[in-house]
Amino acid sequence: MAKKNQVKNKIYIGNRFVDILLVLFFVIMSIIFIYPFLNVIAISLSSNSKITTGQVSWFPKEFNVKGYEILFQEAGIWRSYLNTIIICIGFMICNLSMTSLMAYVMMVPDFVLKKFLSIMLLITMFFSGGIVPGYLLIRDLDLMNSWWSLILPGCLSAYNVFVYRAFYNGISHELREAARIDGAGEFQILLRIYVPLSKALYASFGLFAIVGQWNSYYSALLYINDEAKYPIQMVLRKIIFTAGTSDMVTATEMLSNGDLNPLNVQYACVVATALPVMVIYPFLQKYFAQGVQVGAVKG
Repeated sequence: MAKKNQVKNKIYIGNRFVDILLVLFFVIMSIIFIYPFLNVIAISLSSNSKITTGQVSWFPKEFNVKGYEILFQEAGIWRSYLNTIIICIGFMICNLSMTSLMAYVMMVPDFVLKKFLSIMLLITMFFSGGIVPGYLLIRDLDLMNSWWSLILPGCLSAYNVFVYRAFYNGISHELREAARIDGAGEFQILLRIYVPLSKALYASFGLFAIVGQWNSYYSALLYINDEAKYPIQMVLRKIIFTAGTSDMVTATEMLSNGDLNPLNVQYACVVATALPVMVIYPFLQKYFAQGVQVGAVKG
């Protein structure tokens, strides 16, 4: 009996030691990941002299909001925010809708084209048409200088379809059969059974869609010529590349006087880009974690 207790104590001590190591490891990793963002915020709010001498680390030194003043004085900044919100919401709705429909028909056992569609989707995961064919397609469809040129090309992802299908397969097929017996059509079954049972999946992949579109600027660079339709990333890109001057007399004067560092405006752009997504994420964190875990284990 004493030997058994000794063995249990050793196991307990060993487990506690491993737990402590894991906690320390994740604390260190959290600091490594959080520090760069805190440093960006601190530099965006610090004075030119402190930034130039490298004295800014975690916290702002000699508080300075001139970088944000220059940023939000940029012509069209609020309009570009609205444009981005519209594009992101439209992309999310199209992405979730198209992926759901494709995954559902591929989940149905007696669907004739299921194997053919699986092969075609699998091919797209290894081969891409490229930038030039994509540009020519958008031009021929008369989608140039339109928000649809940013929304439609990424509406369907092969990887997302396979994850959705695996998730749908994890839902009891008896529910679908019972609904069919009651006279429900396939579209009704999808909307009234599969969609309500897949909230975690939709929340996680909806967040992926929003973040991916929010951070994208290259497609807008190719397809959008009208500045009134620019997403926020295009405006911030212009500000960063002009080192915060943005053709403004006040910004140029402050730069020449040493009151403003180009990093003030550039890092303010980074914060302005990341902050909206960071505000949204806590409200979706619960569903996001569930969706990622369930989508990873159900196959």
